[in-house]
Amino acid sequence: MATKTDKKNAIRLDIMDSAVIYSSQLAGKNFLYVYGDDFFEVSFPVDHFLHLTGVETRLSANDFYKNAKKRILTNSQFYFSGRHPYANARKKLPCLKKLPELTSEMVCILKDMKTVTITYKLSVTNLEFTLGLTENLDNYGKKINNLFLPMTLRVEDSSVKKSADGAIVDFIFIKDGSESRYRNLLVNDESKHIPDSVRHLIDESFYGSLSK
Repeated sequence: MATKTDKKNAIRLDIMDSAVIYSSQLAGKNFLYVYGDDFFEVSFPVDHFLHLTGVETRLSANDFYKNAKKRILTNSQFYFSGRHPYANARKKLPCLKKLPELTSEMVCILKDMKTVTITYKLSVTNLEFTLGLTENLDNYGKKINNLFLPMTLRVEDSSVKKSADGAIVDFIFIKDGSESRYRNLLVNDESKHIPDSVRHLIDESFYGSLSK
């Protein structure tokens, strides 16, 4: 039978594996989700990784992520609590390792997903797990830019029921955070046309080739 140390070691390994995946496939990149004429952009800051793991730490969010990515995170650097119990972390971390699936596969966009503490204006789900997004605000609640940021990872099949509305994504674009326009497409519903509402965000030559 696994001991408490064995169980915590398993969680630690999952956190470190997840950080490596987050670093290579999500951090530093922006993703443009298009559904109908609506759209939004998502960024994955390194200091938001901690929110998705389901554990507590006394480290800063940046240091926690750095240690996990470098695979030097220790068992003493994170813990569980009533708010973040072991069972939740064990359930979340396998999905955290699969988080890039929400950027590269057909997904559902949820609006106004309600939880006990907050209503998420936008969320992305593959019906196995759901990523709740928040606006990028400063400490005074003022919007910094139009990007949405990951805030919670929920592993449950009731996210759709807790949402006011939903839609299937038509397109998902990706670009490096330093680039001005999107030039690469990850998800493409060939039966749909790219709406003019996102024309200002997509490279003109790329937009033209997809719109034909």
